[in-house]
Amino acid sequence: MRALWNRLKGYDRLKERGDHLFLSGEFGDAGTAYRRARSVLSESDARALAMEALIRSCERQAAGEAGEEEDEFVPGLDDLFELAIGDKPESRAEAYRILGQDFRAGYVALVQGSASRAVHFLERAAEATPSSFVVHLELGRALSLGGRLEDARKALAVAERLAPEDDEGRILSAAVHIERGGFSEARARLLPLVERGGGGPEARFLLGKALAGMGRWEEALDRLRETVSLEPHFHEAFFEAGRILRERGDTEGAFELMKRASDLAPDEVRYARELASLVIERSLDEEAGLAACDRLMVADPGNSWQYLYWIAELYIRRGWTREARDPLEKALFLAPPELRRERHSIESRLRSLSE
Repeated sequence: MRALWNRLKGYDRLKERGDHLFLSGEFGDAGTAYRRARSVLSESDARALAMEALIRSCERQAAGEAGEEEDEFVPGLDDLFELAIGDKPESRAEAYRILGQDFRAGYVALVQGSASRAVHFLERAAEATPSSFVVHLELGRALSLGGRLEDARKALAVAERLAPEDDEGRILSAAVHIERGGFSEARARLLPLVERGGGGPEARFLLGKALAGMGRWEEALDRLRETVSLEPHFHEAFFEAGRILRERGDTEGAFELMKRASDLAPDEVRYARELASLVIERSLDEEAGLAACDRLMVADPGNSWQYLYWIAELYIRRGWTREARDPLEKALFLAPPELRRERHSIESRLRSLSE
């Protein structure tokens, strides 16, 4: 699930951050975020009462946690569940509320990112309510999150049979088919949805990925353009379009789109790696390459040796040969011994600086 709080502003951003912290059990920090959200609302704003109730709930949870240090503290499931379904349309939220405790526990675990725990409870919920569309939908989502794509496909097939016209079910099923390489199956589910104007940017993005997987590049680019026209901050769409252009040999176009994606999501390792490698491979804007490497040093420290090597290469291209020695020496020190070829490349580059 996408972390929306890092791009929203004002009240929405603070509220989303508070919800995330509450769901993670960090009640003190959640209360702080909710208080800041409350501070930007006027006294007459209807949302102020809800914020005050959430602040009191955080205070109770935090006090309970502090007062029962000897026992494991378990947050109220119903409170967590209501927060977890907060972004659902009311009609869908009611369909979630009527289900039992196993479903509630499974859905909260899913939102918290615990796939195995979510699957455990949602499988029990599916046994108890085999005709519930939303149970099979969320079970499929949890199985997908845990990497069990074939099991996810089966669960979502049941969901599709129970509610064949549901947009969310079609989109999630298509996403699983794409992950399994079933691009034509994904297209078959998404195209009718998109053609009748449904599905929003997510459906168009997935349709673009499916078309790209089928080698239908122009159609894929058209769908990705539609995606960002509906949601200008949809960084995945810029990245996928950049990959298509790179594959087709449009280096400049690929660079611009990948840079846009990386600017929108600076902590996304895939984007920064692809951008930096493109800069080095095609001798593009060194400044953008260095900025990407700087982000990678923070976001992916396990591969810092490689980013130091790339930084040195970009320094050399700028004529900064003396400055390049330090990152090369650090890269050689950090590179794992089993990477003999890579270490040899670093050593050779260091020797070349002395010649």
